Amino acid sequence: NWPMIINAKQFGLKGEHKWADTRAMQKALNYAKKNKGTTIYVPQGEYHIRKPLVIYEATTLLLDDKAILKRCGKDTLLKNGRRFKSYYGYNGNSHIHIAGGTFDMNGYDYPYNNTTMCMGHACDVQIVDVTFKDVVGGHCLDACGVNGLYINQCKFLGFNDPDGTRFFSEAVQLDIQVSGAFPKFGATDGTITKNVIIENCYFGNSETPGMQPWNRAIGSHASRYHKYYDNIHIRYNVFENMKQYALTPLKNKNTYIHHNVFKNCEGGIRFLAVKDGKNAKDMKGNERGTQAGNNLNIFQNQFIGEMRKEAIRIQSYNNIKHENIVIAKNEFDHESQSVYLKDIKHLYISNEADIRFKKVNID
Repeated sequence: NWPMIINAKQFGLKGEHKWADTRAMQKALNYAKKNKGTTIYVPQGEYHIRKPLVIYEATTLLLDDKAILKRCGKDTLLKNGRRFKSYYGYNGNSHIHIAGGTFDMNGYDYPYNNTTMCMGHACDVQIVDVTFKDVVGGHCLDACGVNGLYINQCKFLGFNDPDGTRFFSEAVQLDIQVSGAFPKFGATDGTITKNVIIENCYFGNSETPGMQPWNRAIGSHASRYHKYYDNIHIRYNVFENMKQYALTPLKNKNTYIHHNVFKNCEGGIRFLAVKDGKNAKDMKGNERGTQAGNNLNIFQNQFIGEMRKEAIRIQSYNNIKHENIVIAKNEFDHESQSVYLKDIKHLYISNEADIRFKKVNID
């Protein structure tokens, strides 16, 4: 059987009409729910979305390059589940592919904290050639409990934190399904995101008044005992003017960060263990100990411009060591840039630009 392609205009899509556009888009998504393998085409135009759209199993959402889904409400734009429905493990709505167009959170006119796209309890989520724009407080993408996430040639433009309380917000959050981490839907069963590729993307500012570049580009800030973000590849991206560390992986295993450009960022890469507190608890809520990461590879990245925080910071706690760390063939061009390494077992540093400025601190 050939896959079916439908045009969202067949379902009443008008343009710049938040009631009609929202109804039409959801009708098209509901049609695709009943006819798995459907591709929904959204033609050129600006379409106003007043409440979250729900995308279901085996749906492709294909936007024209000049198509804009513009938030005209307080909530997210797109999610792959319903609030009161149960989802476990990676058995939620999966095989979701999104390509083209702009997802505009419209943060200037609707300055409400939320996330553009929420994907949870899923496998095989692909996002290609999409522009995310003007988020307030939240994330462009919250990938919570996703096995197989592919992001390519996307732009992440414009962020605002009006209260100054969301310094930890990442454009792309790699997340774990635990209480408080993902409020949209699904069981808080410890399902973690793994098998991720993020490549050929740009993270920076938009031209919208009041917006700024992201605090963090890609990272995590939740964990649990014996739960590891695993097999993460971040490559060939540009991070410009990030206000915190651009990348903040947390207790990862098998992470490859290479051929990226960090341009005028406050800091580059921060890799932490989990020290204590709720993130060190097991899934039954029992207090457990510090855990660190394994097999981190940082190579052939470019660090450009002044950095007030380290270009690379790797740190653990309580004498629990990260294992198997490689830092090789990176390029540093400003005397302010430094590298801080603590609590590492089996560390390899190449003998060239990584120590050019002699600001490598190893504890």
